[in-house]
Amino acid sequence: MIRFFQQGTIIVILILFLAAFPSFVQIDYGSQSLKWNFEQAPTLLVSFFSQILDGSLGTYELAGRERPIAEDIGDNFMTSLYIILAGVGIGIVFSLIFGIFISRFKLTRIVNAILNILAAVPDFILIIVSLILAIKFYKATGVRIVSLTPNASALNIWFPMLLTSIAPSLYLFKIVAVKYYQTSGEDFVRTAVAKGLRPNYINFQHVFKNIEPFINAELTKVISLAVGNLFVVEYLLNVPGITKFIFQNAEMQPVAIGLFSMLLMSLITYIAARIIIFVFKRGFIYE
Repeated sequence: MIRFFQQGTIIVILILFLAAFPSFVQIDYGSQSLKWNFEQAPTLLVSFFSQILDGSLGTYELAGRERPIAEDIGDNFMTSLYIILAGVGIGIVFSLIFGIFISRFKLTRIVNAILNILAAVPDFILIIVSLILAIKFYKATGVRIVSLTPNASALNIWFPMLLTSIAPSLYLFKIVAVKYYQTSGEDFVRTAVAKGLRPNYINFQHVFKNIEPFINAELTKVISLAVGNLFVVEYLLNVPGITKFIFQNAEMQPVAIGLFSMLLMSLITYIAARIIIFVFKRGFIYE
């Protein structure tokens, strides 16, 4: 409990420092140097917590106009949460299906080779290429699968979900595929094969049970990759998500609120992923 409190305190201090960092740095054009101005720290902290306690959460600037954060943060938070939940969920499902349950088929080996090539390409490049291909597809067929307007409803949600899932899918698939081939060579799997047990039964009852701890251990990494993609996707596709409080403002209040919201989304996503894996295990695995 004490360790959890210490970690939480460090995270809060780090987020507040990052949010207030632009206010601490000043440029001295005469000497061409940077000057630190930490005298504003008490004032900024008092202002931040006072607005939190008042329930207003402060204001932020949008298209040259000042708007209250409390009025917009709910919808923006849910939009980003849907995207990151779907991105991580797609990554987990994709890695389990192609990494374990259909990995013995030849088609999966071809997919594995393609994914290994894509894994060497930076995520940002993959997102840009995907966006270009979506635009080319619209020009060729007239079917719009992506929109860059913030009020495009479904078009501004499902395609960002797919783009956000790229990094989690590639990373988790590689982890699961490696662990699958390692586990497949264990004696208990060979014994199950020698007994004539079906491949699906072996994958569910033996292989998955041994790979599950590695999946749970990598969830934090997977979520961090999804959050990194979320920043890029929401910025490029003009998605009205939580990152606009961070990108479009230099004030401490909206940036700190945005970062804390990101932390909360990551926690919710982690809990949801663990619950899904637990329910899947209880539903299909016989202890």
